[in-house]
Amino acid sequence: MTGLNGKVTSFTTADLADLPRATASLRSGDKATAYEGALLSAVLKEAGVPSGPRLHGKPVASVVVITAADGYRVVLSLAEADASFRDGAIILADRKADGPLAADDGPLRLVIDADKRPERSIRQVVSIKVVPAP
Repeated sequence: MTGLNGKVTSFTTADLADLPRATASLRSGDKATAYEGALLSAVLKEAGVPSGPRLHGKPVASVVVITAADGYRVVLSLAEADASFRDGAIILADRKADGPLAADDGPLRLVIDADKRPERSIRQVVSIKVVPAP
């Protein structure tokens, strides 16, 4: 994970397990699947990215770029990724509510609870980078 200051922070599965966790549902049509994992906002905060009351001014115009193993990318505004700005959890899921992630889903999957469509749910997350918006 690369923060706004360019500092790279690595997280092990044990590190992520120790962060605040939540459940989020991935919707596809009428079907919803529950996932569990570390809150994205907690991961960002642990990496030194401004959050909560510290997230104001210039950093609000930053974006979070999440990349999958196949190169698929999703972009969220930093404010959108911060739990103090929105309802609904955004998690880095490391398991489904009913068991482990499938090999082609994990080891981490981005799940955005409030999304009505699954297009921003990235499987096999390999990197997260926070950058100023252009």
